[in-house]
This record gives sequence, C-alpha cells and structure tokens, in this order.
Amino acid sequence: MNPIITTDAWSYKLFEQYLNTFFRELQVQLEQHILSEQDSPLTIHDANNSSYFSYPFTASNSIIYGAIQHFSSTGYHRYQRSFCVFNTEDKTVKSLTDPKVLVKMITDELKLNQRFKDKKQNQNLYAEIANSIENTKFFLENSVDQIKPKLASSFQSAEQGMLYGHPFHVTSKANLGFSKEDMKKYSPELSATFQLHYFAVHSSLIQKLVSDNNVDQLIEEDVLKHARQRLKDDFENYELLPTHPWQANFLLLHPSLKRYLENHEVRYLGALGQTVWPTSSVRTVWLPQSNIFLKLSIDVRITSFIRNNPMDEMERAIDASKIILKHQINQHYKNMLILPELTAKTVKIPELESSFGIIYRAGLATETLENTRMLGGLVEENEHHQIPLMAFIDQAAQAQGLPNSQSKAFLADWWKQYIQVSLVPLIELFANKGISVEAHMQNSLMEFKQGFPARLIIRDMEGISVVSEMLNDHSSVSEDSTVWFSQKDAWIFLQYYLVINHIAHLISAISRVSIIEESELWQTTRQTLIDENFSDKAQHYCNLLLNSLTLPIKANMMNTLYHSGGNPIWIDIENPIYKYRGAQTLTPLQATQQIDYKVQAERRVIGQLLEALIFENAFNYEKSNGQIKFFISDDLFYSCDAKQHFSFNRIKLNPSSLVRYDAVQKSSSSPNLKALLADLKHIIDADPIKWQSFNDELNLTYVKHAQTLGLSPNQPLRTLSYIEQEARINNAHLYHPSFKSRIGFDLKENQKYSPELSQGFSVQWAATHKSLCKLVLSETINLNQLYKQHFSDKDLHAIREELTAHQVDFNDYILSPIHPWQWDKIIELYYQDAISNQLIIPLKIAGPTYLPQQSIRTLSNITDISALSLKLAMNLVNTSTSRVLAPHTVQNAAKMSDWLYKIVEQDHILEKQRKPVILREIAGLSINQPIALAVQYGALACIWRESIYHYLNEGESATPVTGLMQLDTDQKPLIDHWIKQYGIEFWLEKLLKNAYLPIMHILWCHGLALESHAQNMVLIHKDGLPVKAALKDFHDGIRFSRHLLRNPELLPELQDAPKEHAKINPNSFLETHAANELRDFTQDALWFVNLAELAIFLNTHYDFDEIKFWTMLRSIINQHKEKHPEFAQRYELFNFTDDTIDIEQLASRRFLPEIRLRVQTTPNPLSLIKEIEYE
Repeated sequence: MNPIITTDAWSYKLFEQYLNTFFRELQVQLEQHILSEQDSPLTIHDANNSSYFSYPFTASNSIIYGAIQHFSSTGYHRYQRSFCVFNTEDKTVKSLTDPKVLVKMITDELKLNQRFKDKKQNQNLYAEIANSIENTKFFLENSVDQIKPKLASSFQSAEQGMLYGHPFHVTSKANLGFSKEDMKKYSPELSATFQLHYFAVHSSLIQKLVSDNNVDQLIEEDVLKHARQRLKDDFENYELLPTHPWQANFLLLHPSLKRYLENHEVRYLGALGQTVWPTSSVRTVWLPQSNIFLKLSIDVRITSFIRNNPMDEMERAIDASKIILKHQINQHYKNMLILPELTAKTVKIPELESSFGIIYRAGLATETLENTRMLGGLVEENEHHQIPLMAFIDQAAQAQGLPNSQSKAFLADWWKQYIQVSLVPLIELFANKGISVEAHMQNSLMEFKQGFPARLIIRDMEGISVVSEMLNDHSSVSEDSTVWFSQKDAWIFLQYYLVINHIAHLISAISRVSIIEESELWQTTRQTLIDENFSDKAQHYCNLLLNSLTLPIKANMMNTLYHSGGNPIWIDIENPIYKYRGAQTLTPLQATQQIDYKVQAERRVIGQLLEALIFENAFNYEKSNGQIKFFISDDLFYSCDAKQHFSFNRIKLNPSSLVRYDAVQKSSSSPNLKALLADLKHIIDADPIKWQSFNDELNLTYVKHAQTLGLSPNQPLRTLSYIEQEARINNAHLYHPSFKSRIGFDLKENQKYSPELSQGFSVQWAATHKSLCKLVLSETINLNQLYKQHFSDKDLHAIREELTAHQVDFNDYILSPIHPWQWDKIIELYYQDAISNQLIIPLKIAGPTYLPQQSIRTLSNITDISALSLKLAMNLVNTSTSRVLAPHTVQNAAKMSDWLYKIVEQDHILEKQRKPVILREIAGLSINQPIALAVQYGALACIWRESIYHYLNEGESATPVTGLMQLDTDQKPLIDHWIKQYGIEFWLEKLLKNAYLPIMHILWCHGLALESHAQNMVLIHKDGLPVKAALKDFHDGIRFSRHLLRNPELLPELQDAPKEHAKINPNSFLETHAANELRDFTQDALWFVNLAELAIFLNTHYDFDEIKFWTMLRSIINQHKEKHPEFAQRYELFNFTDDTIDIEQLASRRFLPEIRLRVQTTPNPLSLIKEIEYE
C-alpha cells in the first residue's frame, strides 16, 4: 500500500501520545522492533529520516506498522503521520487513521496483561480515553490559534496553550461533567475568561487554614463593596467564598446546601469582581488585578480525578507552605522560588466540604510575569513541529551574538544553565531540608533573562512531600500531617516528577526540534552534576542520580486501568543520566606519584621474562635459600631473590634484587633489559630471527609500559565505573613477557589509543559495498537495529544524504566501523582501489565516542554505555599475536554466541542467580577483496558485542576480573575494602562458587571449553560480594568435540579455519577429538593465568595460604559433584583433579618454531593437596 499521510494533525498527536504511553508502561524497547523498509507494507515518501517498526497486538490479531522520526531514550518518540494494520487472520492491510481504533487495540491488549492480575480492571477505560479524544478534537476545532505556529508570547498564552496535555496520560483531556458549552466557557485551551461567583458564608460555618498570620486581604475591594451593599449590617458576620461559575451552579442545585440557603447561613452573591482566566489545570485561575492564583473546586472528573479540594489535601498544602515560609526557603535558594499557599477555606458542611474548598496561592509581580512561562506550555509541538521554548533559546543565541540557536555547543551551554537553576537547587533542597517538590511540567514555571533560564518557580504545595527526619525543625506542623513521607517515597517522587516528567521531557522536546541529540543533553546533565560543588548531603543524592541504573516512572495508563491512583503503580526505565556519558565525563588523568615509573616498567618486563623462561625450562638455574642463580658462562652468572609458590610451582622474582656477576671484570651490577637479553641469547636455544623479534617486543613493552605508568586516574580505580576500570587497569597479562608490546603504535598513538591513556575517540565510519561484505547477524537483531546502536535518525539522514551526493544507493552498502589507526595505517594505503571505485566510501559522520578496553582493539561505547562494543581488526601485534580478525572467526561469532547463550539459558542445573552472563557477539562483518594482499587478511572486520550494562540489576556493579589482581593508585589491592568487609575466606568462597565453578560446569555438562582467562571475565558483584561472572570473547575462545557435546543437534553450522590461517596460527582451531585438550584449554586459561595469579596475589598481599586456596576450590568442586552425581562420567572425562595439566608455553613459542600446540605438562595444584574440610 502507498499511503502518504493517513492521519490528520490532531489525531497524529494522539497516535503518538497513546503509542508512547503504551510502549513505555509495558517497557517495550522499540529499538528491538525496527525492521527494514522492504519488510514493512508501509510506504512513506521522504522516509530518509525515519526507521520502520512493527509491533504485534495479540488480542486483536493485528500488527501495527509505522515509522519513527525521533527515538527518545525516555519514550517521547515522534512518528511519521502514517500507520497501517496487518490482520494476521485474513492477511489484509488497512490504513490506521482513527485514534479510537488504536485505543481499542491497546485496551484489548491490556486485558491480556498478567502483571497485575490481582487488580480489578477499569471496564470504562476505552470510554474514558474516547472522551479525551473527542475533547481534544473539540479544542482544536474551536481554538483560534490551532494552525498558527505557537509562540511564547505571554504568560497567559503558555498557561492556556496545552491543547493535548500530558504526553504520557491517555486521558489527558478527559472530563466527565462539562458539556460542550461548558468547555467553551471554561477551558484554558479555548482562552476562556470569566468572573468568579461568590457565596457569603456565615462565619460560624467557615473553616480556615493559614500558612502565615500576615496574609493580606485577598478579596478585591469591588467585591467587598458589593457584598457590603447586599449584606448591609450582616456583612461582618459573613466571609466571602469565591467559586468557579460551573461549581456555583453545581452547589446551588446540591440538596445539601438547600437548608443553608433558606436559613441565609449561606447567601449566593452571583458573579462579581475582576475577570479571571483558568490556568492549565482548569480549576486554578489567575487573578490579573490581584496578581495571585486561586485554586478552586469543580466537581468534574478531569483526567482521572474529581477536581475538588478535600480537607486533607488542603491541610497538606498549607502545612507544606508553613514549612517553606518558616525555613525561609526562598531566601536561601536564590535560583528558585516556591509559591506558598496563603490560606485555604471551606465550609463546615460535611457533604460540601470538598466542593467549597478553595486555596489562595502567592502570585508573581507583573515585571516577573513578562519573562515567566509555564513549562508545559513551552514544549507542546504544533503540526509544524515547532515549540514555543525555541523562541527563548533563539533569543539567548542572539544575545550571544549568534545568528540562531542551531549550534550544539550553544545548546549544551544553554542546557547547562537550565540544570543549574532547576535540578541542582532541588537536589540541595531535598538533601538539606527533606523537601521533595512535585516539579512536573504544569507545576513548574521558568523565569528567563535574555532567553536564558534564570529562576525556577514551583507551585501547588499539595504535591510537596517532606521527610520529617531530614528537617531540623518541624514544630509548626503536627506529627500526623499528611505532608510527612518516608525518605524512600519522597526521593522516588522527586526522581519521577523532576527528572523524568520535567528534565527528560524538556530534553526530548528540545532534541526533537533542534540539531542536538538527547544523548548529548543527557551528557551535559551528567557533567553539570559532576562539576557542581554540592553540599555533602546533596552530593549523596547527586551520586544516587549519577549511579542508579534505573529511574521510577508513574504508570498513568496502568493506574487509570486499575483505578490505583491512590496507590500508584510504578515502573522502572533506564536512567539516562547513568547511561549517557561521553569523553568529558571520564575521570581525569594526572601525573603518577611514582617518579621511578620507568625503572618500575623495566623491572616488570625483566621479572616477567625471567619468570616465564624459568617456568618453561628455557635454561638451567639453581634455587636455594630464597634465591635463584643461572649461569651465562663459567665466569658470568645472575642471581635474584625468589619465592616459589605452591600454585604450579611458579617462581616469582624480586627483579629489583637482580644482580649480574662478572668474575673476569670482578664486578657486579644491576642489569638493564638490553644487557640481560644480550646474555640470555647465549644460553637459550632459539631461532636467531625469532629471538631478535622477541627482543624487539620486550623493548617495546618496556617503553610503552613506562609511558602508561606515567599517568593514572586522579581517583582510585576502585571508585571508578566498570567502563573506566576496563580501560585504566594497567596490569595487562601477568605471565606473558611482552604484555604491552603493541607493535605498530608509536608513542603518540599509544597515548591516543591505549586503554590506560586514551581520552576517547571516534572510529572511522565507512559505507562498504555489499559485494565485499560478509555479514552474519544474531537471531536477536537485524541490520537496521544494529545501526540504531550507533546512530540517531538525524545521523542516518545525514549519511543517506552524503551517499546520495556520491550518487550511490544507501541500501547497496553496509555501514562499517574502522579503527582510526587501522584506517590511517592500512585501509587508506592498501584499499585504494576499493576507495577509488566507491566500494569503500569514508563517511563524515563521527558517531559515538569510544574508549579502548584492555584488549586495545575492543572499544566501549562511552556515549551510551549500554550500547554495543566494537571489536575492530587491527594490524597491530600485542602479546605476540596479530590483532586482525580472521574472516572465519568473524562469521562464526554471532552463531557461537547464540548457541552458547541458549545452552546457558536452558541449563536447569545452574541456579539462575549464578548463571554466567553471556556477552553475546551479536554481529560479525568481514570485508574481503576478490584478490587480497597478505596484509589485507583479516584487516577489515568488526565484531559487535553486548555491553555488560545491559545485564546489571539495581545494586549490582561490574569489575574486570583482572582488577582482582591489581594494585590501586594508593598501592593497596583494588579488592582491599571487600576483603576487609567480608573476610577473605567468605569472599573467596563466593567468588569461586559463583564466578568460576559455572565455567567448569559448562564443560562437564555441555562439553564446551571456554578460554576464560581473567581478561575474558567480568565479575558482577553487590558492593564487592561476588554474584556471578560475565563471559566474553567467543569467536575464537571456544573449543569442543562434536561427539562430546551434550546436545550436538544444537550445534550451528560453523566455518573452520582455512588452511592458510592454520599455517599462520596453528593454535587457532574450534574442534578437537581429545577430551584432555578441552580440559586443558579450560584449565590453562582458568587455572594458570587466572586462578593461580589470584592465589599468588592473595598470598603476597594477605599472606593467605595457597594450599588453602586450592583446597577451597577442590572442596567446592566436590560439593558440586555430590549434588549432581548424574554427571559422574563427565567428571571423569574432564577431570580437573588429574595429576597434570598441559600449559601453553607463551614465552617459548615466540622464539621456537610454530606448532599446533606448544605446551608443557605441569603438576595440577588440585592433585597435590589432600582434601580438607573447611567451613
């Protein structure tokens, strides 16, 4: 079908409102429902800046199709004005033009929702939403300004300009009680004005609440004069109560008032005084001559509630106002003004107490009104996608000498000032006074100066919640006041009303109509909070906002469905302040305090080299009395202090004690790396060319390690988030001698691209013709969804336009990320023919900012920390291995990840809370020339990997397992606080059982061997207490034997290594027929370069017995075996307690000929101990 526009302007906005509310409250991730244009029956002209989507409505046997113009991180999406519905029964497609049809689909779907099956559903929900639809249509048809661009021309126009209302409330314009004529007379949407109607009530029937005894006369003189004339001598015995004209008629007809009217205890005076106009809440009016607000009662159901003023609500409002005035809040917080309620009145007639209730509220001076606007009225779009707020932003730009506001830097600066006068003072207010304000868009006004936000104004004290324990003096308010709330509830309210309803909506609204992205405004928000000099108490709550994974949202649609407004349903969404970061939020680096870092670097390389060579028996040595000695010749030898550890009999050296003795020269010296290598070549049987290459690696490791030691974060590593720990942990490989060679990087490049020093960078994006590409996707994602992980709709539109300028079709290309170093050093040089023929087109788009992980070529997205990481091919050599990506491993990545993910997900043995997280590689792209040069093999490829943040629950954190063996910047172990908090044995038991045992179980139960060295593992913990592990790097880190798989039928079709690859790297293979090879592959990574290093580290820094360490592990293994005896044969087949393990010789393979497996047989620590009981 070929619809162009199937909805008119007014109904289109309702489609947006209802879809967004439905998706947000059912926690639908719309990005997961993106599909290609070819897969949608919808055809939209000018769809270049849109993404197609579909969503199934099971109850109505339908699938809705649409297109999204703007994705919002908090759900305020904008759609194209075209929708259609596919009927899954009769296979027909129809245009969707009536919002009531959509509402019927939504309400039917909600009836199937089992989340709150214990609650009674509102059977009238459809009718209430339909009422709201009809009213919205009525307002638009009768509004004189409906087709004009909305301008923030006055305080009144902003108050009365909300034609659609709350964007996440499905009954935002519903009312039960107003006729169409009433709506014309009294609706703010139709610019209504009217006089108030007054009742004279005998003083004996008046109830009055006062926030301040110094309240002036609030009724204007003309009304008093008229009342005196009517009441004459009785005037002093009455008080005047203003009412809404509709309410006056309601009261006059109310049977409970009849007796009081007849007895003249209540006298109706009619319409009197100045002309007032209703604000956005309908019942609150502005008295322009008096410059005050008046909150009236009207017994009409608007949205979800009857809008009268019950006594408990008036008491809460007055009590809150007393607190505001007593504590002089407005005097202490200069960038904020809270408008207190002055007095509340009603009658002592029980049946009419709520219906007569009124509240006088402090107003604003005339000069303040000129530059003050209600925020809700500033962000509602007209059909041309314009918002009044941009008039102020443009004014601010002009004040700065800019031609317009369409500069990202300017918009970010404007937004920074907004946060400083809104979010910052309200955090301080809550932290220091316990006052939580209901600062949603209709309760919040902003005073502007030259277009910049200058002062936030808050109204409606009925929404204020106060924590008594946080307020130093609350003597003015009774202990049983309804203004008191728990700290937990008050903080939830502040997060929702201020951050979600207010800040998030403004961010979305600005991004929808300007060039800046939501993510960039959230990054500015985060950075502004980080930079702010908060009080100590406020800093605590600031940190909660910065570090909470989620934020609470009140589910208005669900609450309407279940009539649960009094005890509302809350849902959680991702916290965008936590999620969006950017390079500017990285912890600054500073010069290290260790002035001898070059010496330390050289000693580290020397020590690790000798330790590896000794372990691999590369030369003969003598060991006695805590020293080792090895001879170069009869007259030349070395000695060094050494300690032999239980774990694999590893010898650890103190390289600062290394001495070179020369009997001929009768001298001793502390050798440097070059001198040591020159001597070692005489006693090591090595290929000369390979030995020289090894020498180069070691020298480069020394230089680059020294460079990375020169700078460190200005905060301890233990305080950093996972994404920074993953970069800044600088240990690297603790066994491999050339642990940081990075052959290919010069020092400037090492500064820019190394994880320890990088300040973040963008990758080079290119459009690569599909004829060169082999793309394999996970079952969980499609190409369009993959693009949305990196690009906004604005970005994709810009890319399409750029490709159009090249006269090529976007759909013929795949957007490919390339490491900028790889682009400069390899792609631009060796792929010139493809670039010249427009088979590879470099793009101008910057895309997200990335920070390297420990592996260097894997990059974490720091623009959006929950987005996918990139593993990029690099013709770089590190730890003796080329960092290209072999095409067959790239094409296997997603298949293997899906396979492993399903195996773990379906495993019924592992407890759910201990199942390891599988960080799936969800896509692999390899780009290959028809006739390839050797340098091009694996040089242009990418693997996309899930972020750990996608799997963390509230209260959980992540730390790289390499960090468990890391000394922090204060030279204490990174884990020191955890060890002291929980005790080393308790903590270690949790670690072994929750993080390491499941990896062994995967081999026993399923026959899959994982290369789980420390760099491939992430520890998920709660305040340091191990919860589970997250595992990664599967494209070349899994081995199996087909006949040993528990469910071989699940094995996907994989590509094995081609012969030419096996020649280059014979140690890279997937399948083996030997069970011992699978066990050794697991144990080499898990035992030798992971657990053994941890055991040695704990022994070194906490004097924890290594035998006890391995005994605990053996006991945990035995407990698992006893609990699951059904795997007895598998325990024997993959016996982790065999006498020996084959360990790969990582050092010797650098200078000896390459073979399939260069390993040495080593005693297994578990076989050397006798099982002991421990508790």
